[in-house]
Amino acid sequence: MDMTMKDKVQQAVGGARSKLGAATGNRRLEASGRVQRRRAQVAEVAHDLRDRFRDAQARRRSPRPGDPS
Repeated sequence: MDMTMKDKVQQAVGGARSKLGAATGNRRLEASGRVQRRRAQVAEVAHDLRDRFRDAQARRRSPRPGDPS
């Protein structure tokens, strides 16, 4: 499972925990679910940025078609 999929799963689990906590009045479960969801969102953004940075570096390093090398 790639990191983005793992992050999506963690977001879903965190959201479910948060909703379950809200429905049952368990504030601790609700808060921990929110934290889990937010951490997964941050991780997903970080992975996306890392991938974009790597792609940009690869494009800079690869010779362009038609450039004399």
